[in-house]
Amino acid sequence: MPSRENLTGSLLVAHPTLRDPNFRRTIIFLSQHSEDEGATGFILNWPLDDSMAEAGDLENVPVHFGGPVDPTRLVLTSLQWRENPTAVAFRMFVGSGGEEAIDREWRDGLRAFAGYSGWSAGQLEGEIAGDSWIVIPPTQDLIEMQNPAPAWRNLMRHSGPLMHLLAEAPDEPGKN
Repeated sequence: MPSRENLTGSLLVAHPTLRDPNFRRTIIFLSQHSEDEGATGFILNWPLDDSMAEAGDLENVPVHFGGPVDPTRLVLTSLQWRENPTAVAFRMFVGSGGEEAIDREWRDGLRAFAGYSGWSAGQLEGEIAGDSWIVIPPTQDLIEMQNPAPAWRNLMRHSGPLMHLLAEAPDEPGKN
């Protein structure tokens, strides 16, 4: 039986051939993964032209589209790059009454997500085996990305000539 690897904390990068409009050209942080229970994560590179303006102290927190599951629900998180040991620190805040309710150590890296991405038990493993996703370890540049919109394309450019070529293909070649 193959090893069952826990992918929590990994990044899922959509393969250039993945056409599902919910995940086309996405980079997802896997906040939880278990082959037996499924997986959840958040799309890092689909910013919305929005912030949490109505949330008082949190008005400068950027909002991203997190995924197709429950997109009307806003989820507040903190993703932080840690050097020693090299890892991503992740925390989700539920029912926080504002920035004062968030410990000072978690204020850096705050971002909100409209919805989240989710997979049932075994579903993500099947998609990975079917080459829909490329699993990579997180990097500081991807966790703290200042300009998320071109991040997927930039990753593909540095993934070799075939991936670069596939990434540059138009979405609808017939309309080219």
